Parts: sequence; C-alpha cells; structure tokens
Amino acid sequence: MYTKEASKMASFRSVDELNGALRTHIYRNKSDLTPAAIEVLKVLSRHAVKTPGVAYLKLAIIAELIGKHRVTVIRSIKRLVDLGIIRKEIKYRPVSGGNGANMYVILPAADVTPSVLPRQDAVKPTETKPKAPERENEAIISQSKLKFLQNTYAAFKSAVNMFVSDRKLTSKLYGIYLAHTSYLKGVYAADILQGIGLEAVHQTFIATKRKPIRNLAGYYNGVLDRMLDRLFAARFDEMIDKQ
Repeated sequence: MYTKEASKMASFRSVDELNGALRTHIYRNKSDLTPAAIEVLKVLSRHAVKTPGVAYLKLAIIAELIGKHRVTVIRSIKRLVDLGIIRKEIKYRPVSGGNGANMYVILPAADVTPSVLPRQDAVKPTETKPKAPERENEAIISQSKLKFLQNTYAAFKSAVNMFVSDRKLTSKLYGIYLAHTSYLKGVYAADILQGIGLEAVHQTFIATKRKPIRNLAGYYNGVLDRMLDRLFAARFDEMIDKQ
C-alpha cells in the first residue's frame, strides 16, 4: 500500500535529482533554517531515497532520531513546509482511526534551468538507435553484480566465522544488509556500503562480550541502521558546507 502510494507522489526520478533539489533548497534558505529544521530534513532525506523524495515517518520516530522533543519536530516541519522545501500528506489509520505516520514529500526547487530541457529534447531522437548495445551492457552489468554479491556474501561468511560458525545466522545478517542497502546502491560506492555492513557485523559480535544479546540479527539491524544514518548525515553536512 505504502509503496504504491509513495510512487504516485514521487517528486524526483532519481536520488541525484533529489540531492540537487536539496542543495538548492539549502542554498536559498540557509539563513532561515534552524538547526532543528536541518536535523529533521536530514532524517526525511535519509528515508526518502527508496522512493526519491518521499519519506513515511511518525513524529515520534523523527523526534527520537534527532534527539528532540515532539513539539520541536512539529515546529521544524512547519518551517520546512512554509519555506516550500517539503509538503506534508496526513495519513489516517483505516481501522482504529486517528493519525498514523505521515508522508513527507521533498519538493523540487521552484525554478528549472531552461538549458536542461532543450538538451533532453535533442537527445530523444537518438535514443532508439543504441538499443542493442544497451542490452549487451545490461548483461555484462548483471554478471558483474552477481560476482560482487557472491564476493560480498563470502566476506560476510568470513566475518561471522571469526566469531561463530553459523550458516543460518550468516544468511540472516546478509539479508538484513541487502534490505538496508538495496535502495542506496548508486548513491554510495558499493565498497563503502560493504565496509559498513562488515563493520556492523564486527561491532555486533564485540557487543556480545560486554552483555548478553538474545537476538543477534535484531541487534545487527539496529547497529547497521545507525551506521548508515551517520553515513547519510555526513554526506548531508558536506552538502550544507558547500553552499
């Protein structure tokens, strides 16, 4: 349900377009964006990658992620809406009633550079000619992706085997890694994502020496999620510094 609804609201065709709009919004509104509003925008952007521009989050989750009170989040969202950076779509629980998680749509920058449109029109007539080579490239890419996935699984297996020999656990952790990173491919280099995934494995097992952990897969999920949040936050900060 969410995926279909979100895809209809998607405001960008790619993550690159989303990042470009964010840079423009930050440049224009830097003096009007409070630190809390920037933190909220970071969180929304981090969760608006799978469907470029659309984040589906509860206020309580946003507040927890930025370490601020719910009221601060509400004010920050209002500021982002007023500045034309995001649009809020209120959702309701179909059975129990009341507000559920809201959809937040990051909006495109108001002005589109005119020079971009003619280039797209000029390219269209030539798009039909190179179809055969594209298919060949797709086959090559799919083979390289398969090799990379095999190598990544082997790396996960080695990382887990340093602490325990458990094929089922390895598959679980690897599945969690793929679920978290599948929508980040193309945004970050594959080796960076792999490195974070393996480091999260290491941190998970190191934690077992300090305290008992009943659900290793669940703990790994939390560690990986926090590490990816830090990765995105660092990129977002770089984006702001460049303005």
